[in-house]
Amino acid sequence: MAVKRIAALVLALALFFSCASAAQAGNTRETKGYIALSFDDGPSGEITQQLLDGLAQRNVHATFFLCGYRIAQYPELAQRMAEDGHELGLHSDRHDYMQHMTKQEALEDLTECMGKLTEATGVTARLFRPPGGLYSADLLEASKELGLSVIFWSVDPHDWDKNQAAQVLPYLLSHTQAGDIVLMHDLTEHSVSCALSFIDTMCARGFEFCTVSELAALSGTSLSPGVYYNRFPH
Repeated sequence: MAVKRIAALVLALALFFSCASAAQAGNTRETKGYIALSFDDGPSGEITQQLLDGLAQRNVHATFFLCGYRIAQYPELAQRMAEDGHELGLHSDRHDYMQHMTKQEALEDLTECMGKLTEATGVTARLFRPPGGLYSADLLEASKELGLSVIFWSVDPHDWDKNQAAQVLPYLLSHTQAGDIVLMHDLTEHSVSCALSFIDTMCARGFEFCTVSELAALSGTSLSPGVYYNRFPH
């Protein structure tokens, strides 16, 4: 337990300067808490490139849940994500809803997606987010067998819905708290713009951003395969 507390403290110190806004000279305010920003459905070409550029400029790391067929389309973007220090997880091979799959079907789908990710990046995934957040006991068993923790979310601004575009940023800013996992998508320029504005505003408020696994560690949570999580209060 003492080792876990020490590890969390070391991680917190390392993350303290992860936001450019919070690292300005003379700014010594106390951090209000940590948030994990996650993106589904990518990589998606130029939109993902814009997002990665914006995250790099802000020295912020996110967690990306990638689809296998998208990795095959844009392996160089998946590789850049890994090289930039982002966390990579699985989001199914072809974005099929998986709650009605048998365990064997789920194993085949996830293994295919995992293979594409490893081939493109050298990364072995440890996280999985099922499309739509839909799951079953068989899917959890398949995830466990493959060593995958299942990650949901606690804040969803529906950034994919064009009819709610004007509400995305206000929703994020009014609903996000320390320990939240935020769900977004790197599919449109509007989503990217909202994500970067969200980062800037929350950093100005004193929050910091980290990956899902880092957020879990900060809360003292050890992620287990086949178990699902949606936030990590700390």
